[in-house]
Amino acid sequence: MTAGSVVAAAVATPLVSGIMQVRTGDRLRAQVAANFDLVDKLRERGSDWQQETHDVEQLLRRQIARIKVGDAAELDRRREWSALLVVAFLYLIGAPLLWLLYQVDQWWSWVLYWTLLIFLLAMTVAGFDRALHPPAGDPPAGTSP
Repeated sequence: MTAGSVVAAAVATPLVSGIMQVRTGDRLRAQVAANFDLVDKLRERGSDWQQETHDVEQLLRRQIARIKVGDAAELDRRREWSALLVVAFLYLIGAPLLWLLYQVDQWWSWVLYWTLLIFLLAMTVAGFDRALHPPAGDPPAGTSP
């Protein structure tokens, strides 16, 4: 049960954070659109609103720069799904061994059981980290660095 909850947390954390980032990006894009409308309305009011127009334009520049950085990061994001296949292979071998060691119920089997369980959990974390944050490699074909 503990191993299952660790695996579930390792899977759910990137998914939830990805959903939150998408919502933040959408909210930022909506704010940019609203601020463009605000700048147009402030310009219609005349020179009395010059400072406020300038302030909103500066805010717009910062918002647009943040959107550009986020879009560039999303474009460069890669996943290495083969690392998850390695984790699945380890569980294919490790799960029956864990079950067999659990059935023996001797002191040495418990030592091996916990050692194998800790190893599998560490490999799960490492596999998910490798899949979601692969090392920098060559850019995809057809793109320039």
